[in-house]
Amino acid sequence: MRTTYRRVLVLLCGLVLWSPVRAQVALSPQIADISLNGPTTTHSFRLSNQAKLPMHVAVTVSNWTMDVDGHVTTIPSTAQSLDSWVEINPTTFTVVPGESQVVRYAIRPALALSPGEHRAMVFFTEQPTPQDPSKPTTLRVYFRLGAAIYAHVGPVQEDGEVRDIRADAHAAVFTLHNTGNATTRMHGQYALWTVAAYPATAPLNEDQLQTSFKPPNGLLHYGKLPQDAVLPGADRRVTLDFGHSPLPPGHYVLRARGTLGATVIDRTLRFDVAASTRP
Repeated sequence: MRTTYRRVLVLLCGLVLWSPVRAQVALSPQIADISLNGPTTTHSFRLSNQAKLPMHVAVTVSNWTMDVDGHVTTIPSTAQSLDSWVEINPTTFTVVPGESQVVRYAIRPALALSPGEHRAMVFFTEQPTPQDPSKPTTLRVYFRLGAAIYAHVGPVQEDGEVRDIRADAHAAVFTLHNTGNATTRMHGQYALWTVAAYPATAPLNEDQLQTSFKPPNGLLHYGKLPQDAVLPGADRRVTLDFGHSPLPPGHYVLRARGTLGATVIDRTLRFDVAASTRP
């Protein structure tokens, strides 16, 4: 009996998220920051085929936004949205196994864009190929990769505020708000301590991120703050996972130090993990 042919489309915006797809196709860059304050210049993406079959690809451009949990959705174009003015070449192509295709683009607005950030998402969508009727049909995954373009008019102002931090046995969640005119991200370090081991001044420096660093007793997790994007004027919940295993019941201190745009982050959160009441 033949298996039923199905097309599975994997949507990946800005990041390749599914390892079997990542092993077969590579897109670079996945994020492009461009200034529109000078003469028009040409930029490019490169899509590489690391699979065993040719890939037939169509390229489209869309306007987009992101919700508080980081989910990307396409939205209608406007006169001010960047997707209206992105010129792509080529828009369709085939990449044979082991080769790559360069896709060039330029941004040529036909009107004056307002100061601030303008965005577009360039989608690379694999097209299905005809099936050989003499062979059994198979299940094949087709990809859709999204590369984000952030273009800026006038001076860039990255700024924001940390509105809230909450933590439990699994993760800490930062609620962020962007008060600037361009997308911003947190930069810096965090450290998670037991309360008993927390020092009067918790050192946070680049040495803690080196493989040779030996954490003292009571320093449970440490590393870089997550750098999830926060769009201008928007709120964003950013999750910092504490690893695969939940924290045991106890008392903890989370120390975060860094920046969100021009805003300095220096926050200490004390929280408790209660014992489970499940039978």
